[in-house]
Amino acid sequence: MQQNSVLKFPAIIAAMLGVLLILLLPQAAKGAEPMVAPVDSAAEPSPSPQSYELGTRNMGGPRVASRHILVKLHPWTDEHRFLQVARGQGLQRLSRVYGSNWLTLSIPAGADPRQAAAAARTLPGVLQATSDPIVRINDQIPPRDPIYQDDDDPSTKSCDPFFEICDPWALVDQWGLFQVEAEGGWTVERGSQQVVIAILDSGTDLDHDDLWGNIWTNPGEIPDNGIDDDGNGLVDDVHGADFAGDNVGGLSDNPASQDGNPDIPPGGSWVEDPAAYPFGIRFDGDPGVGDAVDNNFDQAIDLGVFHGTFVAGIAGAMTDNVNPETLMFEGMAGACWHCKLMPVRFINAEGTGYGSDASSAIYYAVDMGADVINASWGIDLNAADPSEIQIIAEAIDYAVSQGVIFVAAAGNSGTPGLHFPASMPGTIAVGSSNWLDQRSEFSSFAGLDDTLDVIAPGELIWSAGIFSAYDALLYDFLGIPGVEPGTDTYFGADGTSFATPLVSGYAGLILSQNPGATPSQVRQAIRSNAVDILDPNGVGDSLLGYDAYSGFGRVRMVVPTIEPEPNLTPVADAGPDRTVTDSAKPGVETVNLVGTASYDPDGTIVSYQWLEDGQPIATGETATVNLPVGSHTITLRVTDDQLASSTDAVVVQINDKNGDPPGGGGGGSPMSMGVYAIDWSAKKNLDVTVNIRRDSNESGQLDSGDEPVSGANVTFVLTYDTNLDGLYTCSAPDLCWTLQGPTDNSGKLRAKLVQAPGGTYQAEITVLTHDLDSWDPALDLENPESFTN
Repeated sequence: MQQNSVLKFPAIIAAMLGVLLILLLPQAAKGAEPMVAPVDSAAEPSPSPQSYELGTRNMGGPRVASRHILVKLHPWTDEHRFLQVARGQGLQRLSRVYGSNWLTLSIPAGADPRQAAAAARTLPGVLQATSDPIVRINDQIPPRDPIYQDDDDPSTKSCDPFFEICDPWALVDQWGLFQVEAEGGWTVERGSQQVVIAILDSGTDLDHDDLWGNIWTNPGEIPDNGIDDDGNGLVDDVHGADFAGDNVGGLSDNPASQDGNPDIPPGGSWVEDPAAYPFGIRFDGDPGVGDAVDNNFDQAIDLGVFHGTFVAGIAGAMTDNVNPETLMFEGMAGACWHCKLMPVRFINAEGTGYGSDASSAIYYAVDMGADVINASWGIDLNAADPSEIQIIAEAIDYAVSQGVIFVAAAGNSGTPGLHFPASMPGTIAVGSSNWLDQRSEFSSFAGLDDTLDVIAPGELIWSAGIFSAYDALLYDFLGIPGVEPGTDTYFGADGTSFATPLVSGYAGLILSQNPGATPSQVRQAIRSNAVDILDPNGVGDSLLGYDAYSGFGRVRMVVPTIEPEPNLTPVADAGPDRTVTDSAKPGVETVNLVGTASYDPDGTIVSYQWLEDGQPIATGETATVNLPVGSHTITLRVTDDQLASSTDAVVVQINDKNGDPPGGGGGGSPMSMGVYAIDWSAKKNLDVTVNIRRDSNESGQLDSGDEPVSGANVTFVLTYDTNLDGLYTCSAPDLCWTLQGPTDNSGKLRAKLVQAPGGTYQAEITVLTHDLDSWDPALDLENPESFTN
């Protein structure tokens, strides 16, 4: 087999450019033999192994979205009315999170997202509100693929690529597959095309030489007809979906850019742009391939581009495959030879993604038939607010309740405490091991409240890859022009992100052999066949059985035959009924839901779902929600590791501290505190007074029997008729004012605009709350009102 010579460059050049990848194997064209261009991995002094890994590495920057928040409404809330009120806080609807009842709302420029979320929790009809967290990226036996080679010590090579010209094949190997005894598993099962592994990541090169034949195809979608044939909300999602859209790593997120194409295609052009940091040039192509710009200023340019393709190759690269042009075996071996790979993109080119997009990706994968979900990404819970991960936790609970096997990376902090979502009880948590059968130094291990399932090879791992725009620009700087963004390649890298898809592929083999196996049975097969690691840290320990560092051991790919087992139904216990008096927010009380008394007599509860009126409102063994004054019947549904479930209901009565409001408010109409009378008046210079009175006798008009509402918090918008056409809009910011304050003892709030221009104005209340409840704008008598100045 003819092989190309190695191209050698001074290591100092690569170090100066900050390249974090270990080695790159570019392919000039489909089917061409790879040539190695060694790049120094020492981008920083004494680089740690996780420098190459995107899965859960802290790359700096904001931990939550800076320009939008997430809001979940009560099942009975009128969304249109809610949005009218939300505008008073400067909130605008962006989109609904795919598959869920969460909304993304934009916040005013410069607003703090966590403060905006806290303020949104006070709005009528809001069940939960939080900032949006940012996650980071974590036939023939044996195969005749050329990269499928063993190496007892992959940390050393017979040829040093930084100082001599090397044979490319002297550098690559797949030692991890030999370590886990993959060939033993392949003699039993090599994978079924009926088993689908969803790769929730940064997109996948759909036509990569080692992947194209295993890419999942949506049976309900007709390619390229511009129609949403299967009615799932995405057009032409033939091979997966893209929830990151046109986000290349900056702060902006455009939900409208989501589409049905998770590919990372070639094509585009270079554009000189003085604002493009740090090189003054950017690539204008598909967002998935990056733009060679440090969009989030973390010095990790386009580092997310290769990740999804790399992960997909480990889980299910085409194995023992022949290149149709050269008629030679090519590439690498995947753990599951014939499993289908469903790419779902939500990680952008810089290696980050929003929690809302992660949630969308999970719902999509489950609803489209994924059997296994691979999550090589995560959030360090030591730096996260539990409320911020709720939207992802709900989606994972949904996946687990549908029997989907969820495999997640333990994290790369090298400290106790698994990263989320590996910390969730319904997931299979995977750490990284090296060729000495020891825990990788960077691999996170179990803390007091979580369980590590297994470790798997995650150091010096080779897999399919793709050139980013930055990679191509780097090669041009180094004197190798002509490498195009989107070109197929193979990379080597470290991280728990790359141990995880090996376990996902292994789970695919087990499901292929045992189509009816439950997630619990697959987890048990993975655990029970693992090799117990007595000294996981290489310090002379003798830790027999489970330990926090290696879990139940290092993976061994034994594919058993699983027999169905009887299963007892879990017992749900939502706690006793209770009555709570509203003491904090006007008409809304924070309530803790507690399901800790629930139990499973012969297994483990893996999902807790809280519902009201059949709609999910929270997940978790315990949960915190905002409930308005009134009676609430809340159902707890628990699901065990064999997919059996049961329910229990708790009645929570929220009483107003001053009694129910007149007019049938409170529990009878949760959004309404009764019919309110609003009396407007205005003098010259727009001395506007609003008089808030409760229509106590429900006469439908102002009369002497109406009571003033004192201490009410009122927000109203005053808008100038700019074009003198009877239309009042805030298109001219200088002629649109938001005024707010409390009413006095007579129920009045006065606001004065000195030197207001002559013309017609409209005043409209957007928010009205007091110690009883929140105002229903549909029930007022005299709002809005017009004035002439």
